[in-house]
Amino acid sequence: MNKNQFWAIMEKAKDIDTEIMSSKLTEEITNLSKQDAQMFNNYINAYIDLINETIWIDMACKVINGYVSDDTGLYFTLWLMSQGETVLLKAVSDPDTLSELPKIPFGNADFEMLMGIGAGEDEEIENESIKNARENAHEKILQEITPSIKFKDGEQYGKYETFDDAMEDIPNILPKLIKRAEMEQFDWKEWI
Repeated sequence: MNKNQFWAIMEKAKDIDTEIMSSKLTEEITNLSKQDAQMFNNYINAYIDLINETIWIDMACKVINGYVSDDTGLYFTLWLMSQGETVLLKAVSDPDTLSELPKIPFGNADFEMLMGIGAGEDEEIENESIKNARENAHEKILQEITPSIKFKDGEQYGKYETFDDAMEDIPNILPKLIKRAEMEQFDWKEWI
């Protein structure tokens, strides 16, 4: 499996309802070899490694979900992945482009279930060769996808001194997304 095949599966299963999308993805994965199913999950994990906890994504999570924490930020990143490669890459370079999405589930943009798709059964004891093969596959995927990730202003975390400084700057970074939230009558400031 390569990056294009991964995104083709994501696109084929795409649905506004994450439970429906999860079912569609699970069905697609059952048609793959065990190795390709694991590779699918490896792609998910590689994108998480590169994008999760990026300040620009955390800012968008705050406006769309009303709050951001380690877990909610992760689940939001997974939801972004479910929107497709183009949406994900545009959001990393300019999170305000999320305002252009036709449907935004304000207060509920998360897709925790995506993490487990293709992972297979957890083995308590994994032999060293399987572990090494998974680590090598992960590194290879990171090398494949990293060049396509272009962070806003070339900075994954911005030039903010603290997380709170970044959150205070949201109105300057996400004016269109805030306007969209207001149009949808979602008060992102009132959430925790």
